[in-house]
Amino acid sequence: MAEITLADYTGYIFLEIIKAREMADRHSRQLAEVYAQDPVLRHFSVPRFKVPKMELTIPVLISGARFNQVISFNMPQDKFVAYVMGRLKEVLSVVRSKADDPFIKRVEPAGPPVVIKQAGPAPASGASPLRAEAASIEAICAEFWQQLKTNPDPSQPGEIVRNHWTRLFEQALVERDLMALYKKTNPNNELYRQSLEDVLKVVTTQTVVDSTTIQSLLINPETNVVKNGSSDTSVFTLKAEMLEEGFFIRTVRDEATGQTRPVVEFE
Repeated sequence: MAEITLADYTGYIFLEIIKAREMADRHSRQLAEVYAQDPVLRHFSVPRFKVPKMELTIPVLISGARFNQVISFNMPQDKFVAYVMGRLKEVLSVVRSKADDPFIKRVEPAGPPVVIKQAGPAPASGASPLRAEAASIEAICAEFWQQLKTNPDPSQPGEIVRNHWTRLFEQALVERDLMALYKKTNPNNELYRQSLEDVLKVVTTQTVVDSTTIQSLLINPETNVVKNGSSDTSVFTLKAEMLEEGFFIRTVRDEATGQTRPVVEFE
C-alpha cells in the first residue's frame, strides 16, 4: 500500500497548480514576443490564463499515523535511593551468609543499610562518622537517580545502571571487607550479575510514556484504493479554496539614509 504524509500530498498538489500557472505564464510571454513583432497582432491583447478562484475537493484514505512519544524515568528520588540501598544490604547479607566466621555473619546494627565512605577530608570533630558515611551513599544514589532522570534516551538506561551499580557494589564489599569472601564464593560474579539485572529491571519498569503526540498522518492517495477501500465514514475529504493574487516587487529608496528596501505590492 502506498503511503505518504498528508502534508506532502497536499503540498505537492498546490505545488503542481503553481507549476501549471508558471507554464501558462511562460507561454504567454512567448506569445507576447510573437505579437510584438507582428504589425497587426501587436495591437491585440496577449492571451493569458488566469483563475481568480479555485476550489479543490480531494478524497484520501488515512492508512496510518506517525507518533512522537515522550518517555522518562518517573521513580521518585527518595524511593529510588531506598531501593538501591536496600538492594545493597541484601547483597551484603548474601555474601556474609557464605562465611565460616560467625563474627562476619553478625547482624548489622540499626541504621543505614550500607556504609560507603566518600573520599575527602575527615568529618568535623563531634560529627557522627556513621551519619557522614550515610550521607555519602545517599549522594551516590542521588547522582545515580539524577543521571537516569536527565538521560537523553530514557529507553536505553543500561550503561547508566551498569556504571553506577558497579561502583556501589564494589565499594560496599570493600568497605565491609567482604571482597575476598565474595570472590571466593562467587567465582563467576553471579551475585553481581543477578543484582545488576534486578536493578535494571526496576529502572526499566519505572520508565514510562509521559505523553504521545501525532507527528504526521499517513494517507493513501491512489484513486482505486480510496474508492474501493473506504466508505462515507472512513474517507477523509480535503476541501481547499485557492485565491489568485498578482504581486509586484519594487524597491523604495530612503531619501534620508540613501538605503533601498524591497516592497511587495498585491493587485
